[in-house]
Amino acid sequence: MLVSRRRSLTTVRCASGGFTLVDMVVTVLIIGILAAAVAPRFANTIHAYRADAAAQRLQADLGWARQHAISSSAVVIVQFSPGSSAYTISGVMHLDQGGQPYDVDLLDDPYQASVTAPTFGGDNAVQFDRFGQPDSGGTITVTSGGSSQTVTIDADTGRASIP
Repeated sequence: MLVSRRRSLTTVRCASGGFTLVDMVVTVLIIGILAAAVAPRFANTIHAYRADAAAQRLQADLGWARQHAISSSAVVIVQFSPGSSAYTISGVMHLDQGGQPYDVDLLDDPYQASVTAPTFGGDNAVQFDRFGQPDSGGTITVTSGGSSQTVTIDADTGRASIP
């Protein structure tokens, strides 16, 4: 009687002791299907974040250029390079790299965004006078992947905004 009872306990322990290969394969397949379904949404979210971040950076830099023009009572020009996603703020030194001109390329990390043809009354630059007034208003569109944001410069106040 004692021998048969030991065998039945051993059999029960082995039968309920873990996962089978089929359980593991099914679980991995389900995780793979879910990951494949979520990956495109994740990529779109990253592009939207990058476009938003690049537009906010551009808005902040335009505001800083305007404020610098007011505080220094000098003309400050934000020049966009044609055919690229870079811009330079004239007369201002880079905040992180002393002695270097203040230039930004939005194609670099973390933005990885492109700037499409800024419109400032026919040229690629906006000029703030000593009162912070721009020579013309305009828009700049920033794009990353399929997402885009527009930065608008008010012709009357010179304030940059993201509508």
